[in-house]
Amino acid sequence: MDMTPRRFGTRSARHAKWGAALLLLVTLALLAVDLATSYRQLETEAGRQASGLSQLLSERLSSGIHEAGLILQSSNQIPEVQRLLRSSGLSPDMRQSLTLKLQQQLQLAPYLSRIEIVDTACQTVFSSKPDSASHPHHNEFCRWLHRVDPKENNYTTVIHSPIEGGIVLANKLYDSEGNLVGMATGLIKHNFIQDEVSRLTVGEHGEILVLDQRQLTVTRWPQTSGGDPQSYRPLQPREILAHDAGQMLFNAPSSFDGAERLYSMRQTGSYPFQVAVGLSRRDFTRFVWDKAWLAIPGWLFVAALTLLALRKHLSNLEQHRQLLQGNERIRASEEQARLILDTAPLALLLVNPQTIRIQHANSLAREMLSLPPRDPEEGASSELNLPLKLRPVEQWLLEDEEVLQQEVEVELEDKSKLWVIASLRRLGHDKQPSALIALYDISGRKQLEQQLHESNQQLAEMAVTDPLTRLYNRRHADMVLRDEISRCERYGQTMAIAVFDIDHFKRFNDQYGHQAGDDVLVAVANALRDTTRNTDINARIGGEEFMVIFPYTRLRDAHKVMGRLQMALTHTTFPFVEQRITFSGGVTDWRPGDSPTLMMARADKLLYEAKQSGRNVVLADQEEA
Repeated sequence: MDMTPRRFGTRSARHAKWGAALLLLVTLALLAVDLATSYRQLETEAGRQASGLSQLLSERLSSGIHEAGLILQSSNQIPEVQRLLRSSGLSPDMRQSLTLKLQQQLQLAPYLSRIEIVDTACQTVFSSKPDSASHPHHNEFCRWLHRVDPKENNYTTVIHSPIEGGIVLANKLYDSEGNLVGMATGLIKHNFIQDEVSRLTVGEHGEILVLDQRQLTVTRWPQTSGGDPQSYRPLQPREILAHDAGQMLFNAPSSFDGAERLYSMRQTGSYPFQVAVGLSRRDFTRFVWDKAWLAIPGWLFVAALTLLALRKHLSNLEQHRQLLQGNERIRASEEQARLILDTAPLALLLVNPQTIRIQHANSLAREMLSLPPRDPEEGASSELNLPLKLRPVEQWLLEDEEVLQQEVEVELEDKSKLWVIASLRRLGHDKQPSALIALYDISGRKQLEQQLHESNQQLAEMAVTDPLTRLYNRRHADMVLRDEISRCERYGQTMAIAVFDIDHFKRFNDQYGHQAGDDVLVAVANALRDTTRNTDINARIGGEEFMVIFPYTRLRDAHKVMGRLQMALTHTTFPFVEQRITFSGGVTDWRPGDSPTLMMARADKLLYEAKQSGRNVVLADQEEA
């Protein structure tokens, strides 16, 4: 087919999309640039406003603290104060007079809530509030009071408390001879700034903070209620916009409500405080948002008209493209189906169930059944028409049977066999019947399963077998002994055990070496197998110690078997070893109420007695022997 119209349609559609997208992006970019420019201008203006407010508040706070300090300093001129600190007592008239004078001083500075007179022991001896109880002051006041430095006559600090918190001022008091007699302290409560900022404009959501040297909040406007300890968290700058010797301009979340604000922070003169004025971005960016709400609908209207025109143009191009691709899809569908079948991890066969002949096979099926490979020029619809030689699949087809994921061993034409997971389904076709056969080779998995089974058997045998003598080990012998005792208790049958060890085995090891000792242990184990029955349990329970469990056996019969074992070892010779191998042991039988521990204890006792009697002897219980 001529592909020129199709290429032209695709190119035209691409150009139309690019043109529409470019138009929308350019208009949107211009809108974004305009909004960003307005935002930066408003941010700069807000920064200047915050800087001016912080400077104004810093000056007012510095002036107020200075005035409060002068008032405290004037307390040194009150005669009642000097008399109180020298004699530690005042008459009622003099105390009333001192109260009136301190109240007059407090009227000069309304933000100063209390004046206290403190002696050199850091105890409050007089307060402008008669109902307030005397209390000791903080250690830092005491240290400052007794510090010998003529230049430090006043001191300023902060008390963080939701009730009595605020700025505390202190001024040293001296008598007429220049001796230190105490200090006057004053409290500026944490709500003092409310009157100062009521005439300022920081926006609907702005805030003003007074911070100490640790960046902890002393007071805040607007005032918060409840005294939440969270309000004393430090202010953490997130982005510093400007920083010089006078102030720092930065973005930070509020310590109180978490709202993002633009802060201007400035030092309060020589006092250990800073004023931070925060303007909320919701206030100074409101104009930008209003502008955006007006501009965005206009841009969306333009975008809608552009997209409608583009949609109409693309619809016409799509109809033309679909007509051109129709034939290509039909041709490609068969090739795509063949490719999918060839890349599937299954051997797939399409078979005529009446003639048992292969119609189609993918690459994996051709390789599994040794069929001729696909010709590159072979079409997807061409049939193989080869006989199917695969048992028992042939039988399934003849018996009209359907199979779903059945593990089966199949026999190929060359008589080789494979383990596969097979599925067979009939496909409905009016003109030509067919059946789909899927085979998944699991021969490798079956081989691994067989190897795993053999390995598990070996592990099970190793868990109960002594590696040197190939007899049972102590753990297996103990388990069998418990089971045999349970059987005897249940059915009242007989059972005996024998415990023995090789005489002078350690001396033998030291004289001939450990390899000769291992040979002796193996020889004893072989003689034990030859002497006992298949139903008897032979175990090596220690270094040279062995145990035999005789089910359904009386004591004297077990004793005879051990005698035959002694005779067998007597006739056993070892290369390079002159001495004969002997052993000593004890034989006991089951008695009602016995446990494995009791039976082993009796056998061990008999073994010990055999050793004491000269070795090379097997002793049995006297009850039956």
